[in-house]
Amino acid sequence: MSNNNLQLTSNEKKLIKKLFWRNMFLGFCMSYTRQQGVAWDWVHQPVYRQIYKNDDQYWEAMKRNLEFFNTTPNMVGIASGLAVSMEEENAKASLDGPFDTAGISGMKIGLMGPLAGIGDTFFSGVWALIIMGIAISFAKQGNLVVAVLPLIALIPNLLIRWFGQKYSYKLGSQYIQKAVQEGVMVMFTKATSIVGVTVVGGMIATLVKFPIVFKTKINGTVFELQKVLDQILPAMLPLALAVACFYLLRKNVSPVKVLIGVVLLGFALTFLGITGA
Repeated sequence: MSNNNLQLTSNEKKLIKKLFWRNMFLGFCMSYTRQQGVAWDWVHQPVYRQIYKNDDQYWEAMKRNLEFFNTTPNMVGIASGLAVSMEEENAKASLDGPFDTAGISGMKIGLMGPLAGIGDTFFSGVWALIIMGIAISFAKQGNLVVAVLPLIALIPNLLIRWFGQKYSYKLGSQYIQKAVQEGVMVMFTKATSIVGVTVVGGMIATLVKFPIVFKTKINGTVFELQKVLDQILPAMLPLALAVACFYLLRKNVSPVKVLIGVVLLGFALTFLGITGA
């Protein structure tokens, strides 16, 4: 691909600059149910308004993107650029052919895990340690260079934010239109949906904790309920709890009520000696 195809027009530069600065506030609004979902909507609100002239389409995009999203803020530009290019293709769908918006959600869910893994590893596990090691050595010598090291530490962050946003948007806008016309987008939507479900399943198994500590003796043999459940299906109870919460949310039960119910259930089972740390 030639460099000319990756050049931004004046309008695209304004859009990328707007997203670049607004994405700095991705972590300003976190919640247990949506994590960065509300902030994502705030970041992209003026862009959605620019893309969708029709009020119904605009509010549909706002509601659709108010879903769970959580990744390393430094890496969000990649997902943001792709998402905006896909929203633009969706706005043109009436002219170019059908566009399944499930592909946008699938892309976000599919990318947020890998981007977080790369971003957390590099920025928190590698880059931060390098900068701190250099800073400590300068600080011991009383060298004032240590005062500017935080600014140097920002350089990779800003570069990844800007160029990640730019190239994901430009490459996305060029290939997504072709994919829609050739029908590849349908396959992409199904693939991202599978990846999204896999990511959510992995998060349930690793992040949802439901440990059973109940033990008793039967004919002189120690019976541990947790081991029996693990033999049937590992992470069975976290899965059951997640499915139950999902079912209640689909029935329009308030997320706050679901959270309170989970907390009360945890207290009750712990008090009875069934669950615990």
